[in-house]
Amino acid sequence: MSIQVTTQNEVILKWKIPSDYEGNPEELTAIIRHSSLTDGTAVWPNSTFLREVSATTDYVIMPLINGTYMVKFKNTFGDKSADFLGHIINIPDEKPKLVVQTVREDTTSPPFQGQMNGVFYSSEYDALVLNNDDLIDDKVDFEQGYLGSIDFGGELLSSGEYFFKDKLDLGGIFTVQLQRILTTRGLYPNNTIDLHFTNIDEWSDFDGDLPDETNAVIQFRKSNNAPTDDEMEDENNEFFLLEDGNKFSQEDSQDYDDFIPMENGRFTGRVFQFKVDLSSNFTDQTPLVDELGYKILFESRTESGLVTSGGSNPKVVNFDKAFYQTPKLSISPTNMATGDYYVISSESRTGFSITFFNSSNAAIDRTFAYHANGFGAEGA
Repeated sequence: MSIQVTTQNEVILKWKIPSDYEGNPEELTAIIRHSSLTDGTAVWPNSTFLREVSATTDYVIMPLINGTYMVKFKNTFGDKSADFLGHIINIPDEKPKLVVQTVREDTTSPPFQGQMNGVFYSSEYDALVLNNDDLIDDKVDFEQGYLGSIDFGGELLSSGEYFFKDKLDLGGIFTVQLQRILTTRGLYPNNTIDLHFTNIDEWSDFDGDLPDETNAVIQFRKSNNAPTDDEMEDENNEFFLLEDGNKFSQEDSQDYDDFIPMENGRFTGRVFQFKVDLSSNFTDQTPLVDELGYKILFESRTESGLVTSGGSNPKVVNFDKAFYQTPKLSISPTNMATGDYYVISSESRTGFSITFFNSSNAAIDRTFAYHANGFGAEGA
């Protein structure tokens, strides 16, 4: 398998079907998964699903995410190739960036303090996992001493979601780069004879294979409006359920776009809200979300201009677009006389003021160039 980096946010994946495959290649699909590991230790079950396409496709464009891209082939019976094709990519950023914020839901105390629906934090595995489908009384025979794992008694839900504890407000509309933080594993929580509650014909695994039918996807939505705090709660301070009876509302009067999968890239907005969707194709498997979070980054930029100062009054210079934070400023006067000097005041992310003086401390007119080096452009 080969990878070609095409842009700052995209790569092209190419592969070849094994030459010893005896079936019809047109019936194969290619399953593409990704692991955040770059040290060569990535394994198929501990990765996240990205795409499934026809195996005869010449190439596929994917988001550029440092880590290990993996491909397995699947036939019409659902059988997958034993080994995966893998390619590690770890490209440093060429353009300086400012990390505005790094958010981790798994490192708080206690971990994962956001709203949960169909998932819970397992202290046994120190990870976010899918919940079970039924009450323990419906699945456990206490008279037979048949308890198993309390956390995972019975069949597991096929999906669930976790909303990050806090929204992100940039204070204005900016174009930012999002980078996900996501490390997962697959798990059979009841992978012993004594802990299986379901009919043996319904088991997806019998001989100790690692689970690879699970997935976790970070999603986000954004708004250009100022944040609101009037989240919809009932009288017990619990979030409403939607009409489908499953998903937590987490809605407020914020005017959001729809949730979309978080793939590394550049996005424009003011308020961002994040969640992770957990899913499994079998009710005896669950993803384990070990690390969960994101980074918000701004690209560097420079704004320059040639200006004449305003004599006795300070010359006010407003940047074309406000920076995210006060930039570094350099001044280059063009017609200074001996003893002339200048004073900068009211320096901020939106601009600055400057006054020139002669050797007698009298305000004077002077022409100067300025260069402001910083990060972010409000309204971009």
